[in-house]
Amino acid sequence: MVTPFRFPGFVAEDFLPFRIHDAAARREAILERLHPKLTALAEDILADFRRRGIEGLYPHLPQLNWPPGYEPFCTWLALSAQPHRYQRLAQLNVGVHDPFVAIRLGFDTSGETFGRFLFLMSHGDLQEVLRRIAIPAGLRCRAYCRAPWPEGSRAVFDSGEDFLEGVKAAEREGANWFEVGRIFAREDHTAELSSPEFAATAAGILLLLYPVFRRLAGP
Repeated sequence: MVTPFRFPGFVAEDFLPFRIHDAAARREAILERLHPKLTALAEDILADFRRRGIEGLYPHLPQLNWPPGYEPFCTWLALSAQPHRYQRLAQLNVGVHDPFVAIRLGFDTSGETFGRFLFLMSHGDLQEVLRRIAIPAGLRCRAYCRAPWPEGSRAVFDSGEDFLEGVKAAEREGANWFEVGRIFAREDHTAELSSPEFAATAAGILLLLYPVFRRLAGP
């Protein structure tokens, strides 16, 4: 029996709020339009994980109102081992931007875990572990720096092979976000993104990244 998905899929209208010029109106439209779908997506992903014996993850959605003057340019679902302050540690993340949706293992580079990640990539076995997981699956690492709205962030490194250099580039360039995952550009993946079965695609990618996440997710 096929398990029905709660997630209904993303449609073109879901991305229109990102183009609203007024920041307060943009924020309200993003929360109203996208957060119910991300909540449903979280339920599907966590249900898939539970069927595989993975428990103890908490879903988080941002309020998009911090720091003062913040210009919302995306939103996200973060799955964390922590019930609060998830930004400090590694997160399994679904990021929704105007041009794409990203499924990723992500790090706020100001959080405490990123330094540990850099150390394990440079001096431990994590670089090789990540290569074994990511390269066959076509996953890429990207480092992002802040940019003015409407872009919001700009990739300063992008590679499907040199993951250690990606982490070093994030530190060197002062990037605020680092990720390993896959981007689904809307212009190329309209049918896939609009299907409820995209929940299974997202769960599958996050499951691949879970072993690395687990090593960095905190107690």
